[in-house]
Amino acid sequence: MDSKENHDIFDIAAHNIIKWYDQTHITMTVARKPPSPLNSEIMGILLAARKQTEGALTTLANRNILSTHALLRILFEIYIVLTWALNAPANDEKTKRNEVYKRFSKWDYKRLKKDKALLEDLPQTQEIESAIGKINSGIEKLQKKGIKELPNVKQLYDDVFGSESAEMYAKSYRTYSQAVHLNRNVTQKLAWIQDGENGEHKAVLYKDDIEPDSYELLIIATISCDINKAIRSFYDWHSDVVQNEYKQLKSRLIKK
Repeated sequence: MDSKENHDIFDIAAHNIIKWYDQTHITMTVARKPPSPLNSEIMGILLAARKQTEGALTTLANRNILSTHALLRILFEIYIVLTWALNAPANDEKTKRNEVYKRFSKWDYKRLKKDKALLEDLPQTQEIESAIGKINSGIEKLQKKGIKELPNVKQLYDDVFGSESAEMYAKSYRTYSQAVHLNRNVTQKLAWIQDGENGEHKAVLYKDDIEPDSYELLIIATISCDINKAIRSFYDWHSDVVQNEYKQLKSRLIKK
């Protein structure tokens, strides 16, 4: 497959992927969902996922693979928390929506706890102490509503993927976490020492970036399709067009 055909496939894939987000956004707008906190939360997640997806496509197009993997790690976290929240069990629609919003509130609770921990590690100025006070107030409000910690990543994967949890975690979150939390497995792919015949250090070799695994574009398409399907399913909107376009893309990308 020549470079022009690869470029054409990339352009088609990128166009369709972003279109899925835009179509879901338009559907949410046209459906005139009431301006509830839950609907606002879901809209914000959709738009944040679109931004990160567009970023991943841009870095991939420029062969900045390390940044692409970092953005994929973020997209997997968005998907896993979104899906876990939308899967909240309930007997009726009102209870369902309340339980879903509570699960999103746990995500907020986790953020507040992390923000507090980061601020507490800084020199305690009046400004920092004031910020911590505001965070404590936010935490207390959530606690009064019965909001507790978000489950850990393993528990989230178990809930969403069931028996396939370990495999999915290894293929997605764990693999791409290396691009966010750098370690020697990543840095030694970028620069390493070449030894001479007698064991002396001969030269430092380096690459501009880590090698792609050739699945990046397919993974971006897959996670984007799943995010949009999860939201559309929650609102009982069909995802036939998105699913059919994804299947066509997948077929072409696997052949490539």
